[in-house]
Amino acid sequence: MESTENNEESHFFIVRVTIGREMQALERLESQLLRVKGIYSIIKPYSLKGYIIIEADSKNSVSDLIYNIKHLRGIINKELSKEEALKTIEKKQQKIDVNVGDVVKVLSGPFKGETATVKGVNKEKQELTVMFLESAVPINVNINISDVSTVKSESDNK
Repeated sequence: MESTENNEESHFFIVRVTIGREMQALERLESQLLRVKGIYSIIKPYSLKGYIIIEADSKNSVSDLIYNIKHLRGIINKELSKEEALKTIEKKQQKIDVNVGDVVKVLSGPFKGETATVKGVNKEKQELTVMFLESAVPINVNINISDVSTVKSESDNK
């Protein structure tokens, strides 16, 4: 992300990107920054998949920047305010109420429907290390905390 001083003539534009290709699109955009004037910053929002926000002086500058770049699908007509753009880059911390020893059920992914015991909690990465209860071979797997629900809490046993 490039930064800028408070430029009163800057506008925030939303660009559609192929989902999962945001980082490749960002790299391609950064390589094109020198050839286009009027681009102030490029933001990859945490809260929006499939979108990139570009701060520029005009929609034409953004159009020139994204022209013929792979994985970019076009500019959305709605312009964002500075406050809305800043909200998209704030990473919201999810409350972690899962502890080591809890039994959880996996809600999505390749292990959907499986139950597991929590072996570790990484609060910064929002990940759990779990061991599946019904697996033939005991292995630890890292799963995003949003992909599980607590079935039985260790604190219930106390």
